[in-house]
Amino acid sequence: MEILHNESEKIFYIEQKGLRIAELTYVYGGEGKIAINHTYVEPDHRGEGLAKELAIECVKYARENSYKIIPVCSFAVTFFRRYEEYADVLF
Repeated sequence: MEILHNESEKIFYIEQKGLRIAELTYVYGGEGKIAINHTYVEPDHRGEGLAKELAIECVKYARENSYKIIPVCSFAVTFFRRYEEYADVLF
């Protein structure tokens, strides 16, 4: 599984057979901050951990660029509550 990132569109996503099956979008929330505002996984692929993998990739991106993350969508809020090892990137 390859996670793709389109920085100009501010989206991490996963494709399968040319179709987007999962996505995580973000917006810049001011200097040094990004806000995760949307995650979606196609119904046939829910429960496979795809949203979690997208969130982890977003955390890596934040760490590499010294960004702090503001979790806005419900998945992102739950993700950061559940996985405290990623708390270092929270704003």
